Order: sequence, then C-alpha cells, then structure tokens
Amino acid sequence: MNRVTEKQKRLQKLDHYLPKRNDQFLKIWLKKYPWLIYDEMLNLMFCGLCRKHGVKSKGNQVSFFYGTDNFRTEFLNAHHLSEAHAKASLMEATNGSPVNVATTELMVTTMSKITLGRVENLFRSCHAIAKTGRPLKDFIWMCKLDDMKGVDIGPVFRTNKSARTFTYFIAEVERKNLREKLEQSKFFSVLSDGITDSSTKAAELVYVQFAHAGKVHCQIAGVQTVEREDPLAIRDAIERTLERNLQLKLSDQDWAKKLVGFGSDGALGSGRENSRVALLLREIQPCALTVYCFAHHLELSYKAVFQSVPLYNDVRNLLHSIYHFYHSSPLHRSSLVTAFKGLHLRPVMPSQVGGRRWLQELQAALQNFLKGYPAIVQQLHSGDEGRSDTSHQKAKELLGFLLQANIVKFIHFLVDVINVLSILSRVNQNRNSSIADVFATLESTLEMLRIYQTRPGPKERWVDSVTHFHGNCLGGKGDISDVRRVVLTHLIKRLQGCFRDASQDVLKATMIGSFKLWPAKINQEFGEKEVSTLIAHYEPVLEAANVEIDEVDAEWSMLKLEIYARFQNIRKLTWDFVNSVYLHKYPNILTLVDLVLTLPASSAEAERGFSQMKLTKSQMRAKIKAESMTDLLVIQLNSPDINNFDPRKAIHLWNTRTPSSADDTRPNSAYSSNSESHDESDS
Repeated sequence: MNRVTEKQKRLQKLDHYLPKRNDQFLKIWLKKYPWLIYDEMLNLMFCGLCRKHGVKSKGNQVSFFYGTDNFRTEFLNAHHLSEAHAKASLMEATNGSPVNVATTELMVTTMSKITLGRVENLFRSCHAIAKTGRPLKDFIWMCKLDDMKGVDIGPVFRTNKSARTFTYFIAEVERKNLREKLEQSKFFSVLSDGITDSSTKAAELVYVQFAHAGKVHCQIAGVQTVEREDPLAIRDAIERTLERNLQLKLSDQDWAKKLVGFGSDGALGSGRENSRVALLLREIQPCALTVYCFAHHLELSYKAVFQSVPLYNDVRNLLHSIYHFYHSSPLHRSSLVTAFKGLHLRPVMPSQVGGRRWLQELQAALQNFLKGYPAIVQQLHSGDEGRSDTSHQKAKELLGFLLQANIVKFIHFLVDVINVLSILSRVNQNRNSSIADVFATLESTLEMLRIYQTRPGPKERWVDSVTHFHGNCLGGKGDISDVRRVVLTHLIKRLQGCFRDASQDVLKATMIGSFKLWPAKINQEFGEKEVSTLIAHYEPVLEAANVEIDEVDAEWSMLKLEIYARFQNIRKLTWDFVNSVYLHKYPNILTLVDLVLTLPASSAEAERGFSQMKLTKSQMRAKIKAESMTDLLVIQLNSPDINNFDPRKAIHLWNTRTPSSADDTRPNSAYSSNSESHDESDS
C-alpha cells in the first residue's frame, strides 16, 4: 500500500512535465498572455518573444520556441515565469521593436519593460555586493529583503549562478571600456604587483597605465596565478592577463609599438629575477623603461641595511619592550600619565612598531619615544612599592638601555634618516606624482643622506656631544660615527637600485612632464636637452604614434613661451588643462608629454588593489579563483560607485552574448575554472 502511495506521489511530481494531453486551445489565453501566438493550421501554440529572439528552454520544459499542441494552463504559467521567457522579454525591452503590429503590442512592450526593471534591480544588487567586497552568496538574502521591502525583482534569476553571471558582465563592461581607452591612447605601460599568502598560490596583479590628452589613468587589468616563481612564468602570467581580459596581445606589433614602460614590485623572488622579467619584456619593446616599485624597494632596502646593525636591533627591541611594558599594565600606564603631569608635559603614550605601514609607524614610535623620554625615565626611576620582582627587573633593564649614550644618539640619527625617507615615501604614494617627481625626490634624498655621512643630521646634532639628556646622565662613549657611515653607504647603494634598469638620462628628461619642476621664470634653454633625449630614446614609438618628430622642438619652444606669458603660477597647471587649450596648436609636443605621463612612477594604485584583494578574501572567508577575483577587483576599483552605476550596458552585453539556451547564461571561458553548483544553496 505504501509502495503504491509513493509511486502516485512520484507521478504527481512528474505531472507538470508529463501531463495528460489536452487538445483544446482556449482563445482567452491570447488576452491573458500577450506573447502567446496560436497557429490554427498547425494547431500549435508558441511564444512570439522566444521565437523572435531565439531563446530556447532547456531541460524537461515544454518548448514554446518550437511550439506545442499540449494545451494546458500549467505549461503557460510555467513558461511565463521561466528564465527563458524572462530573457526573451528582456531582449524585447532593450530591442524596442514589437513582436507584431497587433493590438497586443502595447501589452507586450509593457511586460518587457517590467522584466527589464526587475533585472536592473538585480544587477544593481550584484554591483553593490561586489563594490563593497561582500560575498556573492549575499545575493540570495538580498533578494528576500527586496521582497520584504516591496521592491519588484520578479521570481527568476535569484540564484548564486545568476549573481556570478551578472558580476561577470558588470566587470566585462569595465574591461571593454578599458580596452577602448587603450585603443584610443597612443602609449601604455604595464605594472605588475606580485602577491602571495597562505590562502592563494603566487599570483600577479596586473595594471595598465596610460595618458590621453594630459589625463593619467591607472587601472587594474586582472589577477593571474603564477605556476612557477621564475621570470618566464611571471612574464607569461602578465601576457595571459592582458590577453584574456583586454584581448591585448603584447607580441602583436600594434600593441608592442605602444608599450613604453614596465613597473614591478619585486615581491616574487629576487631583484635579479625581476630584472630578467624586464629583459624579457624589452624583447617585445626595447624602448620600454623599467621602474621598480618604490614602496616595496624602500622597505626591502631599509630592512636589508638596518637589520644587520646590532645597535638598530637594540633600539627596535627597546621600543617594542617599552610599548608592551605600558600597554599590558594599566598600573604602569597610570603611573606614566602621572609622571607626564608632574613634568607639565602632555601625555604621549609609547606606540607600536612593525605594522604594514612600517615607515609611518616607526616614525611615530620614535617621535613618541623622544617626547615621552623624561616621563618614562622618571616613572621607571620611581619607587618600587607595589612592584613584583618581574616588573622591577624589567623596569631596571629598560632603564639601563634608556641611559646608554649610543642608544640615545642612534635614535636621533634614526629619526633624521626616517624623516628623509618619509618624504620620499609620501611623494611616491601620491597618485598625482609623475616619474619625474619621484626621481627628483630620490635625487634629493640621496644627496641628503650623503650629507649625513659626513656630518650629523639636525636631530643627532642636538645630542652629538652631550653627556646628559633631559637631566639624566648617559653612560658609555656614544660615538656612532662609524655606524652612521656604514649604514648610510649601504642605504644609498640600495636606493639607487630602483632605477637600475632605466636610463638615467631619460629619467632626468622626464622633468618636462612635471610643472612642479619647471623654473618659476622662463628659461629659454629649459627642456631643450630633455626633449632631444626623449625623442632619441623613443623615436620608433613616436613614429608609430604618427608624431611629426621634426616639429617637436619648435612646438616645445612656442608652447613654453605661451604658457609663461599667459599663466602666472606655473606650478598649479595641469596637463589636461593645457591640452584643452593648446592641443590643436601643438599636438606633437603634447603627445610626447602623454608618453612621459604614461611612464610608471607611483605604486599607490597597485598597493590599493592589493589591500582591496586582501579585504575581499577575508570577508569571503574562502579561497577564490583568479578569474572571480579579477571580476570583483575590476568592479571595486574601476566601476562607478553605487549611486552612479547604470546597469543597462551590462544587461545589454549579457543579452547580446547569451547563447540561445537560457540556462547557459555566460561565456564558456568566463568561469571555466569554477566548478560550483548552480542551485540556490551554493556560494
């Protein structure tokens, strides 16, 4: 008996797909379903929208594309609510042409626009999820929330599969826009930022930088895993990223002629390996200028030089111990505040060193240490009442270091060096800094460090010959001159490595691209040598960009005269404004300036992408494929914000690229590496 009941239940479930035949077509259905068409001669009913736009149902559903003679209301309702019909309605709404000229035209158009509005809401939800770095599985509960709020999103496209598909096409619109911009630009540079952590294989973040009419753009192209950490694999990863996401093949002559620069961070492997990557790319374009990421190189240089110095390690351990001595004990912290008040000083608590923003944190820790030195010494000198043996011993140990002359003098020397390096870092992090700004600041930094080799800096001079500091007697000789010379010699050598694979003459010539480096008053000879140097180095690239090389020198001289005659404050000018005024008169020299602006300088965008990727991965709490991460990063970094996002381009792209089967809703290559299931429970 139970067996029969189960069999009946199964048959009831299949009844929707395998019903009893009904031979009678009801004319009232034509009014209820405006898309429905009945062929009396063939005795078939079919969907006019699906047949017009070539959308076929997949699976066990009755085909309203080819037509059916099984006339059942269940079939009509199922098709009306199906994804296939929604796709066809969406195509009709974006196409704008009616199915036919019958009286049902208005109703069909209205229903199609309703479907379009629903899909626009769904695309907006996917964009908001990706833009804020949230997991795509949030899409399902957002749909439920929209239902509760009364937002019309319809009954279909509410799965994680749809969310991934929509995200792909939103990102694809941005990739298409980027490719169009690159096609319009005459030059571009490639930036590569190596990444690796416990949750992913080694990979490369690839960016492209270009300038058009004086406006600089730096946008992410994608993420690509690296099979092996060697130069050839890194170069292949860069080329695959550009070809897969932008259809940009570096080996093609049309693109190779536009390549003018390569920027690398050096995260994967040694500097020698990155030099070999640069050499491999210069096989494609010999003129390409190679620059290494300043932020990363600065950190590596600093650590390589200072961590081998025992005195530096003593200072770093001292800062670390003092921070934890007060941070871990409310009693010690309260006593320190009391000491500050007794000395009529504003309380400044010791700060930690060793975070991701290592330079700023070290600078703050050193400055806080010197400001709080007298209060810290007094607090450690204070009575031993209430102290445990361990606390007393730790305080005595810290006090011993604080009263050493070489420690105090080395900290002041370190402050001098860090203050100089922080200026260099600040210029590098500024998105508006050109390669000329960074190079000029590096030259000033190196010159300042050479001066410190022979004489103490401003902070060190305060304590150069003292025996007491803030009234406290210092022990030991305190002569750090030999340490200073050795440290600065190695640091200078390391910092010069950022431009080790670039022509120094070309780097100096890029100064014409920064108004901040122009003289305050006109100098007839300014820039003449630099323009000639740039032309000589980039002549094949400029010729490919249709620049009249013979006219560049004359245009430079005349443009310079007009700028100085018309504008009083040269250093506030921007090249996009100058282009808007003079491009029609001096196109050749302004094209050369675009080339200079295209050269990679700042690593700010690459670091921003790396930070965004880490945030996204931490919020997803799971491993994520490179293709999926590319889609999310492109949306997060390249797409408009939520308020300005228009989903219609992505919807149109989704329509035009969708195959005839409604279930196959994205290109086969888009998520070929993703093997997730496509039901509503997947994530």
